[in-house]
Amino acid sequence: MEAIRTQPKDGILSWEFMLMGGASIIVCLACWAFTDKSASVLTMSQLAFALAFVMNHPHFLSSYVLLYKDFRKNIFTKPKYFWAGVVSPVLLAGYLIYCLVAGNGAWMGQAVNAMFFLVGWHYVKQIFGCVIVTSVRRKIFYSVWERRLMLFNLFAIWAVSWLRSQVGHQSFQFYGITYFGLDLPRLLQPLSLWVVGLSGLAVVYMLIRKFIADGSKPSMPGLAALGALYVWYLPAFDHPSFAYLIPFFHSLQYLVFVWSFKKNQVAAEANKHKGRDQREIWVRDFIGYAVGVTILGALSFEFVPNALDAQNWIHNPSLGTAPILSAVLLFINIHHYFIDNAIWKSNNDEMKKYLFAEPKLESVQSRSA
Repeated sequence: MEAIRTQPKDGILSWEFMLMGGASIIVCLACWAFTDKSASVLTMSQLAFALAFVMNHPHFLSSYVLLYKDFRKNIFTKPKYFWAGVVSPVLLAGYLIYCLVAGNGAWMGQAVNAMFFLVGWHYVKQIFGCVIVTSVRRKIFYSVWERRLMLFNLFAIWAVSWLRSQVGHQSFQFYGITYFGLDLPRLLQPLSLWVVGLSGLAVVYMLIRKFIADGSKPSMPGLAALGALYVWYLPAFDHPSFAYLIPFFHSLQYLVFVWSFKKNQVAAEANKHKGRDQREIWVRDFIGYAVGVTILGALSFEFVPNALDAQNWIHNPSLGTAPILSAVLLFINIHHYFIDNAIWKSNNDEMKKYLFAEPKLESVQSRSA
């Protein structure tokens, strides 16, 4: 895969451009061009459900394996890791278990609202990470104020989407659980659109100014990532069919970095060995990792919670149609945010070592090595 290379190639047909967001932009435009907004979304929802097993679910479980296996030594030595690995899951699990035992649908609804808030925040930070990582690999660096400006624009885009469900007195359903918006003033919606427009123009000005000053061109994959958040969140690009695929494209983008990190990490370890031992490490630690997170994802998101709900242990209409599945989804989605907020940081020595540099795996397929 060419997604992480010492001298990456730019271009709208490069793998990195497509995986960072270019493919999602193309699919969004295709949905608008060839699919009626009022058409049935059954086929697309079924496709999204199938893709979840190979992309969405593994993306969540990858963060768990990274935290509790690769970075486990940090959990009891660094406060942020301790919070992500011990405190937040204990508090969150306790909260959700209380909701299930007490039949408190109102508190469960608050957890749903919190999940959507944190998921949007997480999307923004991931997009920003894509921009920074793809730029650093091309020797493009942004000053503090330039980074803050891009982040401000990204958060403004997220705010537009989030406010759509929070202005006025609105109610929604999540697996039969009723939750409510915050009844914020409706004026905030058009105001947020203005903020997006003005801050977006400021980002364009900043990029032009940077090019004039030192000839720095923004990375094409970084621009794809920025554009992706626009089509994911702005109402102007809202399409029912495309909406089902947004989590898939987010997960795809995430797994590019997981794939790159694990590939480089395993290659560095495998290069200490030769022949059969080297190939065994590659199969066990790289291919085994991919298979493992896929199986764990299917078990965590579908088979185990659905099997538990089938026992009909919880009978409370306020907790929805699948209370255990709902609780599991809430737990993993919210906890995932805290995990990523700890592990994907520039002060993570292993991330710096394996995400930006690519050890060459020597003779992994050679029987004579």
